[in-house]
Amino acid sequence: MLISRKLVCMEKNELKVCSGSYNDGKKEFTGTYKNVYLNGKYQQYKVGVWNFWYPNVKMKFEGLYKDCTLISKKCWNSKGESISCDLLEILKFEKLRICKDQ
Repeated sequence: MLISRKLVCMEKNELKVCSGSYNDGKKEFTGTYKNVYLNGKYQQYKVGVWNFWYPNVKMKFEGLYKDCTLISKKCWNSKGESISCDLLEILKFEKLRICKDQ
């Protein structure tokens, strides 16, 4: 199993751009988020488009977040074929990045 070894986050105005790579340097995911101060603590909320790729560089998941909520998603299998997101095999560590509605 390939696990991300590199996580890069950069600020872009109030949004932060975040990306990760597999051990071999191929892109694993990219997305944007913002820090929100709510109920006395900072929380990170996904905003905009988040993309995830398989280790073979085929697209795996694309999610659109608005106001901290996942509003649309598209999924593909490792061959690059569009599939129902219910069929997408998601590893445990990926669930927090992809599916957790903030």
